[in-house]
Amino acid sequence: MSLTDSLKLYWRFTRELKGFLQEPVTLEQSIETIRRRMENREQNLLAGVKRAIYENNKSPYLKLLKLVGCEYGDFERMVRADGIEPTLKMLCDRGVYLSIEEFKGKKEVTRSGQVFYFRESDFNNPLLSGHLPVESSRSRSVGSRSLYDFNFLEENIVAYNLLIFNTLGALNLPIAIWMPAMPGAGPLNLLAYTKGGNTPQKWFSPLESAGFRPSIKSRLATSFIIRTGKLSGIKWPQPEYVAYEEADKIAGWLAVKTKEEGGCLLDSYTSAVIRVCRAARESGLDISRTKFIVGGEPLTETKLKEITSVGARAYIVYGISEAGFVGGACFRPVAVDDMHLFEDSFSLIQRERVVPHAGVSVDAFLLTSLLLSSPKVLFNVETGDFGVVTERKCGCPLGNLGFNKHLHDVRGFDRLTGEGMNFFGSELVRIIEEVLPRIFGGTSIDYQIVEGEDELGRTRVNLVISPGIGPLDEEAVMQTVLTDLSRGGDDKRMMVNMWSQAKTLRVQRRQPITTVSGKLLPLHIQKKR
Repeated sequence: MSLTDSLKLYWRFTRELKGFLQEPVTLEQSIETIRRRMENREQNLLAGVKRAIYENNKSPYLKLLKLVGCEYGDFERMVRADGIEPTLKMLCDRGVYLSIEEFKGKKEVTRSGQVFYFRESDFNNPLLSGHLPVESSRSRSVGSRSLYDFNFLEENIVAYNLLIFNTLGALNLPIAIWMPAMPGAGPLNLLAYTKGGNTPQKWFSPLESAGFRPSIKSRLATSFIIRTGKLSGIKWPQPEYVAYEEADKIAGWLAVKTKEEGGCLLDSYTSAVIRVCRAARESGLDISRTKFIVGGEPLTETKLKEITSVGARAYIVYGISEAGFVGGACFRPVAVDDMHLFEDSFSLIQRERVVPHAGVSVDAFLLTSLLLSSPKVLFNVETGDFGVVTERKCGCPLGNLGFNKHLHDVRGFDRLTGEGMNFFGSELVRIIEEVLPRIFGGTSIDYQIVEGEDELGRTRVNLVISPGIGPLDEEAVMQTVLTDLSRGGDDKRMMVNMWSQAKTLRVQRRQPITTVSGKLLPLHIQKKR
């Protein structure tokens, strides 16, 4: 983004923030909005596709649709006759889709003998001007960002927050967040919670500005947002540095609020919440009425047991920076991460695909956005995730709104995750196959990356090294990996700092894992079914 564009963005933010926050959204308004969107799914999709794709000559999707001879009239007739998902599936089978690598501009798009080159910015919603830049926690491309419009915050994040909090009995509980400042998600949460009528009382950041050294632009952006809020009459908390090894401070705050106000809510990454629960248990602190909003990495049986062992409750949300909240936990689950797809905002189909460097096939999620305010225009786009999709009427409050499509065992296939921070697989493969053998000896088959959990349920990224290489300085190996991953912008340095502090990366001296067919691959992806 150029300096001129940045100045325009922050001018719009300043000019319109006060009006945006003047009237908080109510629960009743959110429920009515969701119900109305469910009733008008087809019309909303058609309106979005017409305006953002067929009336936008620069749209990458328009090239793919024309390639298969699908004009708008054809698309409309198919949707009205067959429904949304069957139409999208048929078009996907004919080549109208984008893999995550193609969407991120890391790979050319080849269809029917023709080759297209798209950039991630080509998928920005042309109908929006934007108010808040949101960096992706996925290191998939340099400068990856989405622009969130105030309308989108209200229609997506705020609406679902209120629905979830009401069901949790947490609408009026004191809120804290434990997330980094920009380029992290802290400012976005401040805005969303405030618009929902409950301004966070505390903002804990696991990254210290002095240690992380974000760019001047990011530091100024965070300060600007908070100061602008104060000028608008909102007393937003300053980010307060609390390292991961100081999780007892967070637990202490939760215990005080539990005693004084009967409970509280903390929004953070799944592994960070595990640290809080462990600290509370070891210190004998009562946080039994705490509600945790978790995300950024899978919620597993082990993690859930850690949370419930202190009497707290976890609620998992599924979201991507390009489109906001995609789903939220079912209140009558059949799996630990059973989630409802927010079908008023998205359509989801699956496509089987092979994962490069991992030697597995997965049923990848493909999303299509139904909201005109979506930051990115998504039309059969891979999210980088796969999992199990089912249809059932569960009878929980979210299901009663018509959200009958459920997701569970959701995992990423294009990156490895830790502390809500994700690195793209191709970057890790380069380190495994080129960087480490060159510096520490051996060959590409002597190193492997495997995602897993430690004994406390915290997500870990294991760097498996063959004993055949001989003695190694393990700290030097890990530092080499982290240094290489940090090359780039603030988002990469932030993610590496989070991994370093949380000790997400660790070395295991054993033979790399081979597949059932005898293949030895640089990334070992564990499929759960």
